[in-house]
Amino acid sequence: MTAKVVLTPEARADVAEAAAWYRERSVRVAEDSLLAVSVALTRIEARPTAHVVVDTETGARRALRRKFPHRVLYVIDGARLVVFAVMSHRRDDPAWRERLE
Repeated sequence: MTAKVVLTPEARADVAEAAAWYRERSVRVAEDSLLAVSVALTRIEARPTAHVVVDTETGARRALRRKFPHRVLYVIDGARLVVFAVMSHRRDDPAWRERLE
């Protein structure tokens, strides 16, 4: 059985916030941003252990979005791949680490 990607409410809000920010600049860029998230999620689902572990205690992993300065952070929880943050590289680590607690 293949693991399924699940986004937390916070991760969904991250995606919506980023898309809104890009939409203010360009509808096309906003659409490209959402497509980049979709591609990242597909890659996570296809190869969940292929991405870098960024927190050894929790096993949190990071997948990068192409063309956009965001990282998709997730944990493997049995048959679920729980995406808990989609954040800019510019945000500091405590912002996403707090979501793991």
